[in-house]
Amino acid sequence: EPAGDLGTEEYRRTKLAELSEKDIDTKVAIFGWITKCTALKSVTFVELTSRFKTVKVVLSGCHNLAFSTTLSVCGTVRAVPSPKDAFTFEVQADSFEIYGGSAAPSFPLNKNSDKDSILNYGHLALRLPERSLFLRARSELMRIIREFYHTHHYTEITPPTIVQTQVEGGSTLFVLDYYGSPAYLTQSSQLYLETVAPVAGACFCIMPSYRAEKSKTSRHLSEYTHVEAELVDITFDELMDSIEQLVRFAIRGTYRRLLDDLQRVYPGFVPVDIKPEPFRRISYKDAIEFFIAKGHRKPDGTPYRMMDDICDASEKYLIAEYGQGQPVFLTHFPVEHKPFYVRRTGDATQSCDLLFPGIGEIAGGSMRCDSFEELHAGFEREGLDPKPYDWYLDMAKYGPSMHGGYGIGFERLMMGIMGYKNVDEATLYPRKVSRCAP
Repeated sequence: EPAGDLGTEEYRRTKLAELSEKDIDTKVAIFGWITKCTALKSVTFVELTSRFKTVKVVLSGCHNLAFSTTLSVCGTVRAVPSPKDAFTFEVQADSFEIYGGSAAPSFPLNKNSDKDSILNYGHLALRLPERSLFLRARSELMRIIREFYHTHHYTEITPPTIVQTQVEGGSTLFVLDYYGSPAYLTQSSQLYLETVAPVAGACFCIMPSYRAEKSKTSRHLSEYTHVEAELVDITFDELMDSIEQLVRFAIRGTYRRLLDDLQRVYPGFVPVDIKPEPFRRISYKDAIEFFIAKGHRKPDGTPYRMMDDICDASEKYLIAEYGQGQPVFLTHFPVEHKPFYVRRTGDATQSCDLLFPGIGEIAGGSMRCDSFEELHAGFEREGLDPKPYDWYLDMAKYGPSMHGGYGIGFERLMMGIMGYKNVDEATLYPRKVSRCAP
């Protein structure tokens, strides 16, 4: 039986998400999407969802209504008679109407759909409980991170994403024609943050960054959300302290707001257990010696030597064996491993990666070089034309200061908090070597 226009003198038009026990014994008109339908001989139980809230609706008669059909309902809110019911109240429908006149076709996805189907139908997958929770979690985590920065008096900026400089090597640049001149999609907003830091003292941005990575791993994206910050008048240890404070704040805040929902959608979900003790720190040199002493080898079976890159599997080994399952700061990488802007200390750099359980690297930071001569030497060492960096070099001439900063891969942090096995799960619509749609 049709419900007609939502909201009449008899039925109060109400947002489904705002319904509560206070509405019991009142007549309401609501609107939402079907996420579950159980049709019996003389009655149909429907779970109707809108704005992340689900309400139980009871329809008279047998109605086979497809998942994600849009429904308008006029009815009375009643207390649920059984204490074993998952809902404390329900809407007993007097009338209902399928919005648009026809039910949705058979839905192409379910909880057992394979990964490619979930990605191909990403626009519809958001209707599933797991992806719906992802939307909430991503929004909450973004808000929590901003809350941390604003509480600590950081200034937020929105730097450009079309640039003519590089910070992470030319091999991962997306090149474009900018009105006849070469330009790139940004790899990082760091250089722009460095121009703001002398004025603001502490600044941050949450922006997309782009890497033309052909890596087909569970944690690489070509476009990702980059949480970056820059601070002045700090030491290297204080820089790592600030990264740790943010990560702890993000984990606590997310679980405080979403743990019940995580355990409902993922029965048996166990939150990542971060101990109160400070994250352990180990230099690159000591890490190589640790691998040698433990007999831990590279993937090709050969022992580690100084100057070797530390692979993903070895990062996880370091977390497990050195960090005892807790996050670890890997510090003081060789000069040859880091870009021109990183401050040197002897034959090493004041740099760090934060390694997170189950993921590996989720953040990288460093103290910044503020010497005009050393920056020029860095350009020469890396074969970079210094001309596009004239504005950046001005920072070393006009009142340089001790400063440092970091970048956190938002999706990787979210993977760690949510227990995702693949970065795609932490992304709305992943962009990587094999995918640019939907």
